[in-house]
This record gives sequence, structure tokens and C-alpha cells, in this order.
Amino acid sequence: MSDRLSGEEGAAGFPLLTVLALMAGIFAVGSEELVVSPLLVDMAASFDTTVAVMALSVSAYGVSTAIGALLFAPLGDRFSRRLSLTIGMAAFVSGTLMCAFATGPGLFFTGRALAGLATGAFVPTAYAFVGDHIAYRHRARAMGILVSSWSISLVLGVPMGSFIGQWANWRWTFGMLSVLGVFVACVLLMTRVGAGPATDGAPRPTAAADPDPVSSQRWIQSAARAFLAPKVSLYVLATFLNMLGFYGMYTFLGSALQYRFGDGSSMTGIMILLYGLGFATSFVTGRWADKLGKERVLIALLGGLVPALVAIPLVAGWTPLLVLCLFLWGAMQSLVVTLLSTLLSESSQQYRGTVLAFYSLATNLAVALGAALLGPLFTAYGFSALGWVCAGITLVAFALSGWAQRRGAGRAAKDTGRAPTDTEGPATGTEGPATGTERASTGGGGRR
Repeated sequence: MSDRLSGEEGAAGFPLLTVLALMAGIFAVGSEELVVSPLLVDMAASFDTTVAVMALSVSAYGVSTAIGALLFAPLGDRFSRRLSLTIGMAAFVSGTLMCAFATGPGLFFTGRALAGLATGAFVPTAYAFVGDHIAYRHRARAMGILVSSWSISLVLGVPMGSFIGQWANWRWTFGMLSVLGVFVACVLLMTRVGAGPATDGAPRPTAAADPDPVSSQRWIQSAARAFLAPKVSLYVLATFLNMLGFYGMYTFLGSALQYRFGDGSSMTGIMILLYGLGFATSFVTGRWADKLGKERVLIALLGGLVPALVAIPLVAGWTPLLVLCLFLWGAMQSLVVTLLSTLLSESSQQYRGTVLAFYSLATNLAVALGAALLGPLFTAYGFSALGWVCAGITLVAFALSGWAQRRGAGRAAKDTGRAPTDTEGPATGTEGPATGTERASTGGGGRR
């Protein structure tokens, strides 16, 4: 079944309602992923368990997201993407409601896993939906709106979820996210954009065909070549370590702040909001990185993150310094993940999609392992020890980025394709969803 745009839709105006529904869906799944951090202490108390145990729900979400992307996102190529999006959002609502009404950790973890599977299916399908359904001349604008959802979920969604949890109960936070999910599903069902391809001069997308058996057999070989392309393996590993350090620290930031400011204080949400505001600065700082050189700026930022991760626990008792450190952490982390995803997307034109798949895999593995491996450390030794370990992990990422820069420029240029220009309509149209995936990864400190 195909539900792609008609030529008439290509001449129509911008489909604002549909794009806003997709934006709200990504905002909901992004908030669901990150909002656990400031709620861990209250959830652990509700289920009579430890913060480290409840932090494993972050791992369950990350693993399920990766599985959902691999198993369910491709179904949109064979069936209606709108139907896939609606089913994915319905599954997200079901999982979120299970979390809201969970009577024990088992049911809560099950709900998180289901919501993670839905996220893995929804997000890449939303990006593909833009490529299929949005007229070519509006595609970049639509993708930009979707990409911004990740930053908005961090700047607004997580602090709002924290405030709701502090003032009412953590269950209400998940309840509100499920209500938002119901709204998104209803809008997707009600709006119609037509059927058939709309390209405005770009190549007409073809219906999904059965995979070529020869191509399928060569997939592993192709993936190996992509991974071994100049600098790819180094930047993928640097991505994994950077995200491991980030999620290891961020997952327990809310708990540490709640211990610092006390139960029921709104300061926890305010502090996380300050981090989110710092994270949003990449819209401005990205231009500086282009002028100064992406690789050079990346190395400097990873080097700056090392002392920042050590300092945050040490200045937790001095609110002004804590405000400054959290804002700077957000600003640096935001630009780091933007640069890593951009550098990887530019590393190989031939294998760009596969390279970005490695990026997504590295990110989701870091989400899963960050909470699972570092939770016991936080419980046993506290936030300061966690800061030192995450700083050490980031230091290795710093070394890898320096190594990548020193790799032979000649070999790197051999396999690096030139970036498509604004005049290359078909190329830009084709790359649109992939570019959205790159930037979407910046959403929660760097995701997907």
C-alpha cells in the first residue's frame, strides 16, 4: 500500500498540521527518554528499590529503541507510512500508560521497553514520511522543524516533566506524555496529504521492491567497507564513548540534584532547564565551528568536557557555579554530538546511510550501557566518583578525535564525497531524511 503525495500536493501550501503532529510525536518520545533522570528518586521510593535499579529502565528504553528501528521502521517501505506512524504512536501510548500505572518495577520496565520499540519505529518513519509526503520545496523546512523537536524536548519537556513530578506525582508525568501521544495519533489519522509522489523536479520515489538477493548477501561486506572508511571507526568509537560519558552522568543528574535540593524542590527542574538552554546554543555555535574547522573545534570541546564532568559534582553545593557548569556542559555537549554526526555523514558519500546506522547503533548502545554500568558506581560511591569516571571515558574520546584529525588527509579525501549543494535538487531531496537523522541525534545530548 502506498500513500505518497500527488502532484497536486506538490503545488499546495506547507502541510503545517501534519508536520506539527510529527514534531509533537518526536517531542513526546524525546521527553519520555530523558525525563526519567529527575524522577528516579521518587520512582525508586514508590517501588521500594534503589535508584540504580530504576536507572536500568533507561537501558531498557535504549536497547528497545535500537531493536524497534531495525525491526519495524522498514515496514513503512512496504506499507503506509501514515499507518506505521499511527501504530507506532499507539504502541508508545500503551507503553507510557503501563509506566504511569505500574505497580512494580517489572511492569514499569515492560512499559519502557514497549515505548522504546515504538520510538525506534516512529522516529525514522517520520523522517522517511517527510521525504515521501512533503513537497520538495518544503522538505528542508519540514525536516528542520522535526529536528528541532529533540532540543525542545530537552529544553521544555524534561523540566516540565520534572515540575509535574515534583508538584504532583511522577506518574502524572507519564500520563501527560500519553495524552500527547493520543493527540498525535488522532491528528495523523485525520489529516490527509494525498497519494502518489510529489517531487517538484526531484526524482520520483519508487515503490519498495523486494531486496536483491545479491545485494543482501553483500550487505556485510558493504558494512565492513563503510566502517573501515577513513576516520569512520574512530569517530564511531568516539561517539560511543562521548555518549556513554554523557548518559552515565545525565541519567543520575536528577537524582544528585534532588539529594542536593531536597524532595519537592523546583530547583531540580530549573537546573535541568539550564542544561537544556545550554544545549540549545548549537543553533548559533554551529556556525562558529564551520568557520574554525569542525575537527579542530570537536577536539577542543571534548577536551573541555573532561574538566566540566569532574567539576559538576564538586560545585553542586555552590548554586551559581553549578548553574554555570550545567549551562556550559549543555553547550559543549550539544555541539560535540552535532559535529560528530556531521563529520560521520561527510566521511563517505557511497556508504553514508550505513555510516549513520553505525552512529545510531553507537548512540543507542551508550544509552543502554551508561545507566546499567554506572548505576552501581553512583549508588556505592556517589556523584563525584561518577563524574571522574565519565570524565575518563570522555578523555579517551578526546584522544580518538585527535587521532582521527591526524590521519592522512590524502586518504581521507579519497573516500570523502563532496557535500551536495543547494543547486543539486535531487541529491538534496534524497539526503533529506538522512540529514534529519544526523541532527536528530543531537536531541537528548545526542540521540538517534
